[in-house]
Formats: sequence, structure tokens, C-alpha cells
Amino acid sequence: MKNAAVALLFCLISSIAHAQEIINLTKPMKCSDAQSVVRHFSEVYNEKPLWVGKTTNGTHVTLMVNKDKGTWTMVEYDSAIACVLGAGETSSKPEI
Repeated sequence: MKNAAVALLFCLISSIAHAQEIINLTKPMKCSDAQSVVRHFSEVYNEKPLWVGKTTNGTHVTLMVNKDKGTWTMVEYDSAIACVLGAGETSSKPEI
């Protein structure tokens, strides 16, 4: 599961004239059993699932959001373990 989550984290820098290669990044992640992770963000931060996707590796990724406070958490999980991929506050425009 951790390898699948790390594989999702990548950096792509490109331009029309020159595309850079994709590199693998590694960062510490917080993981626990899947039900506890989802329950924690639901109860503590009042975040509810907004979007769920299934990866090519058979795991699921869920975007949990608190629309009132503007917070979000992205979680990847299988039937046993869940890892937080990222969390933060909503932004009105991308900063790329």
C-alpha cells in the first residue's frame, strides 16, 4: 500500500518546447487501519467524502471535504490500511 501511495506522488514539469522526465518522490505518510482513518477525519474535522476513485492498483482514493471550513484530506486505502496523501484548505485558484 505504501509503495502504491508513494507511486502516486510525482512531479511533472513541462513546457511546449521541452518536457522534463517524471521523477519519483518519497515523503513520510501517516497510515492506520482504513476505518479508523476515515472515521477520524469525519468525526474530528467533519469532512465527508466528496469524490472516490479506483486506482489501477486496485486501491481507492477518496477526497474528503468540509465545505463550511474549506478543509480537505486525500486518503488512499485498500481493505486493510489507509494513508493520508495530503491535506489542506481549499484555494480559489491554482498556484502552479
